[in-house]
Amino acid sequence: MREDIEEIVKGNKIVVRDLTKVYKRGRKEVIALRGMDFEVKQGEFLSIVGPSGSGKSTLLKMLGALDKPTAGMILFDGHNVTLLDDHRSMLYRRQKVGFVWQYGNLVPELSALKNVILPMRLAGVSKEESEKRARKLLEMVEMSHRIEHKPNQMSGGENQRTAICVALANKPELLLADEITGELDTETAEVVMVMLRKMNEETQTTVVNVTHNPRIAEYADRVLHIRDGLIEGQKHAIYGDVTEIDAKGRMVIPEAVRSLAKIGKRVVLKVTDEGILVTPLNEDDYENEP
Repeated sequence: MREDIEEIVKGNKIVVRDLTKVYKRGRKEVIALRGMDFEVKQGEFLSIVGPSGSGKSTLLKMLGALDKPTAGMILFDGHNVTLLDDHRSMLYRRQKVGFVWQYGNLVPELSALKNVILPMRLAGVSKEESEKRARKLLEMVEMSHRIEHKPNQMSGGENQRTAICVALANKPELLLADEITGELDTETAEVVMVMLRKMNEETQTTVVNVTHNPRIAEYADRVLHIRDGLIEGQKHAIYGDVTEIDAKGRMVIPEAVRSLAKIGKRVVLKVTDEGILVTPLNEDDYENEP
């Protein structure tokens, strides 16, 4: 059954379909994304969790138009971001997207307040209006007492809270966060995530957060697990192992389940009264079948 992409777009801020990225390393090809499908609703806080090398940072760059996929599309409010030229990609990032990185995005010579003011002034916002919004944002993340401090005078958590304010300064519709707690201790990381969640709820900015830490991921409304460039299943409190089925009917069986069930490259599918039964295929019997 062919999906109605126009109907899907109506209910979602972001629609990703068949997203593929292949990097060339000399004569070798490295497949970072293998045809990924998912959606993100307006105002949703989505976490994407996976180990190093799973493709999560590559995916974030595609969502922010910092890199282009080899194939597939990303629809933002129904517009295909992957088709934008360099100039329009820059405008998309400037007008629609805010970024927070693992190591922050602050200017060392500027105070917290001036760091938040800077992107608004560059966008043409008046001095009075930009300072008013900067103070409000810093107040929201409980940084009012540190507004005159420079990055080297603040803790790692305070720098990341300020970086979130910088990312939200020009009222982006999408906030992309890349391992923003990776260099923080557990307690500080939780403070930063509480503040990010608060900003998401109060501003209704759509957030996509990528992390390798399952505990950090749980601050989101929804969590997607990825491995080797594909969305993988996850544990559900009631149903146990749950996996995603993409728009083409492809299913990724979690690695732990595959190992336990001794599933190789092929399986046998049977429709039963209770649903679909997936069993390992005996390769020897398959090869000897007349």
